[in-house]
Formats: sequence, structure tokens, C-alpha cells
Amino acid sequence: MRILCLHGRGSNNDIFKMQTAGFRSQLDDFEFEFVQGTVQHAKEGWAIHTDTFANSGLWEYYDLLDPYNVIETEQELLQLVEDDGPYDGVLGYSQGASLAAQAIIRFAVENPTATADQFPFRFAIFINCPTPIRILEMDEKVEPDIPKPEESDAALYMMLARANPLLDSQALFPARLANGRRVLTDNTVGLTKADPALDGQLIKIPTLHIRCPEDKEQFGREAYELCEKSVARQCFHHHDHDFPRGYDEMRAIAKQIRSLAEGH
Repeated sequence: MRILCLHGRGSNNDIFKMQTAGFRSQLDDFEFEFVQGTVQHAKEGWAIHTDTFANSGLWEYYDLLDPYNVIETEQELLQLVEDDGPYDGVLGYSQGASLAAQAIIRFAVENPTATADQFPFRFAIFINCPTPIRILEMDEKVEPDIPKPEESDAALYMMLARANPLLDSQALFPARLANGRRVLTDNTVGLTKADPALDGQLIKIPTLHIRCPEDKEQFGREAYELCEKSVARQCFHHHDHDFPRGYDEMRAIAKQIRSLAEGH
């Protein structure tokens, strides 16, 4: 059983191996393969263990404010799976989870007649998964429209605009499409979050959503809503956006992963 593993933003393979060691040790018949991001991340000390492993370099998979880089990274992940696969599943935490979801969505949109065995993964495990990003071709020209603080997406766009001083992001401006959808755009492409109300359930393969129900909806709940409910399951922890921890939680996660992978 081969599982592709994608770490969180501002992290690295060393950190992710340590974070997942507790449940991986109970899945010793599984093969976990780690792929590290290549975009340098500023040292912020924003998560447990980040400072400890800072000498290993802190990385992310794409520049959140460069839609062309997002597209390129999704395509590169799908190419990696084609070249080095097959993989049974994908395991992602935070940005790694959203990247995995985005690649699955991209494949589904670009291959609408694909059968289940043609998908890059049979199943996906999302830990604290931020709402996946979608890059849309702009069919309409729009003017800047700054979100009001009381709007539900205002905090999300503020988070997306959190600059990484090591990156040189493209110049995007916030706007609203005719259907009401919020985007960050250069009037060629629009960067937006996937929305089940507008997009439907984009992920049809079996999924496991490991998340904190007390965390913001954009860090797990919205990703769950994008998945086919008949094959989506959830496993809750209570550490907000931090990684789950403790023997009981690791044991429960391992049990859920095995059940998902074996189709029980």
C-alpha cells in the first residue's frame, strides 16, 4: 500500500515524518513516501516543532498569491504520480492536504469521463485541510471590490494576502464575479476557493477528513463538503489547526486509515 505524503505550509519532510510517526508505526505494512515543497518559506515559528527543525529549511508547495504557480504545482503533482506511481492514496496536512485536493479536482475537471481506476489515487486522507483553491479563466472583466469586514470570506482573503517576504507574488486584486463569487484576479485568471454551493461535490473518491470541529470552517469543514458524502468519513481531534497528537488519537487515526485503504 503506497501513500504519497505532503506536509503543511512552512514545514518540511522531517517535521511531517515526526508528526505522523505515531500512526505510521501502527501501519508498518504501508509504504509512506514524502515529497517536500520547493518554495522557500519565511521562518515564523508558527507551528509546533517549526523552530526545532528550521535548520532543515522551511518550505511550501506554491505561492498562494500566484495563480500560475498554483496551476503549475498541481500539474507537477499529477505528473509525479504518473511518473512514479501508482500510488494507492495520498496523505496531506494543511497546505499539503489542499494541494492533494486541488490536484484531484483538476484531474476530475480535465478528465470528466475518467473511471475510478484512472484517478491518480484510490483514496485521500486530509488533515486540517484548508478549503481547496480553484483557478478560473476570467470570462468577464471586473473592477476591484474590497471585501467588507463583515463578509464571511473577508478573513479568508486576508489570510491569503498574508505576504511571504521571500516570495515575489503576482499583483492580484479582490473582485466579485457576476454570480457573487469572490476572486483574487489579474483579469486573466481568478483565484478563488472551491465552493460546494457553486461547484458541487468535486471529489468523488473515498476520503478521510481528520479535523478539529472547533476550528474555522475553512480549515476542514468546507473541504469535507466538497466530497461525495457516501464515501467520506471524518475523524475529530481538539487541537485547532495543530497536528493531532497523543496515543489514543494516533491509534484512532491509524485504524481509520486502514479501514479507508482496505475499503471497509
